[in-house]
Amino acid sequence: MNFRVKFKLDRRGTKNPNGTFDKNAICPIKVNLHSKELNRNYDFSIKDVVFEDGSIIKLEATSTDFDSIWVNKDKKDSFGTITGETTVYGRKAEIRNILKIKQDILKEIISRKGITNYKQVKELFYDYKESKKFIDDVESVFDDKIKDLKKRGSYKTAKSLESTWNNIDTYNLKVPLRFYEITKDWLLNYERERKKNVSTATVGVDLRNLRTVINLAIEQNPAIKEFYPFGKNKYQIPSGDSKNIGLTKQDLRKIQDFESDNQYLQMARDYFMFSYYANGMNLKDIAKLKKNQTQYVRSKTEFTSKKEKRINLDFNEIQLSIIERHKGKGDYLFNILTDGDSQEVITKKVSNKTSAIAKQMKNLAKKLDLPKELSFQWARHSYATNMYRDNVNFKAISESLGHTSLKTTENYIDSLIDENKKAINDAKEL
Repeated sequence: MNFRVKFKLDRRGTKNPNGTFDKNAICPIKVNLHSKELNRNYDFSIKDVVFEDGSIIKLEATSTDFDSIWVNKDKKDSFGTITGETTVYGRKAEIRNILKIKQDILKEIISRKGITNYKQVKELFYDYKESKKFIDDVESVFDDKIKDLKKRGSYKTAKSLESTWNNIDTYNLKVPLRFYEITKDWLLNYERERKKNVSTATVGVDLRNLRTVINLAIEQNPAIKEFYPFGKNKYQIPSGDSKNIGLTKQDLRKIQDFESDNQYLQMARDYFMFSYYANGMNLKDIAKLKKNQTQYVRSKTEFTSKKEKRINLDFNEIQLSIIERHKGKGDYLFNILTDGDSQEVITKKVSNKTSAIAKQMKNLAKKLDLPKELSFQWARHSYATNMYRDNVNFKAISESLGHTSLKTTENYIDSLIDENKKAINDAKEL
């Protein structure tokens, strides 16, 4: 490598009458390139940074501010080892973030073979900037992710992200939001305000969506990682109280034995039991099943899991009778979708079917003296909890549910685990 790079303030023209520099004068921040071969320094400007929303930031600072932004940014122990960074806020944090990206670009350029003179470095630096999109605006990354989800047919997830952004934008009073502004305190305040109107679980959805977007932004702009607000000793996303929503086998038999001339009640019963015997398959995956299909991949993890997890299909007599009652006319196993439906139409039809079943599950619960909260989603939890109660291997339960993490399975049955802990504690009593 023939060069070294650093940043400096161009303080020309800021001298006081006594010959000292005016520390309050605002000066441009420049690149200082040192040629080892020629033992000579070259300076050149850093162009203004234009963000996705059209706003502009100039790379300039006073002498005092530049010291805190860059010169003295590293924390060191008594041995001189760097242990972290000092904290700066607002515009200072924004400039530090930008300088880190510019530093990475410059280091990459001067490491290339064939770079022998100052002009090459300068030209490549300016060209690099033109070809590299600067990511720091939260709304723009939300928009990109939402567009990508819709393109892949994940309309439900896209709608969830749209809702999250609208909530964040409202909380932030429609003021443009930068990633460096999302701190632990910002998240705690957001959580506190949202909890005044919605449940903890709903707030958790927003914050998990926001975390997903921040992680996506880091892939495009690694410097954002410096401000990552989630994790150990940082902000922890709240979770709602664990509540087991798994039915006992006795209650499940009530549903299985139920028959009605009311086609809507019968429909709700059928899809619930089909889901239970299909290891808790969700309605979208049921709707998308094709005739003669032997395996499926969960729609929920189709685009998020690094390794495709295929689940085998093996229908019992009860499921076959349900299929016969609701048989599709074309390629689909059930009569929910039609051949040629677009992803957007599939999402809409599944949503309508889910709403219809949800309404009838309440009526079914009342008729069979089951919990009034009964919903279609209980089929999946009922499957998981009954496998656990019957001492099925935990890893086998997780795989049959199509989970990519044992932690997810634990969340399904954590209240049962708590019940066992209580039973153990009760047994200890003398």
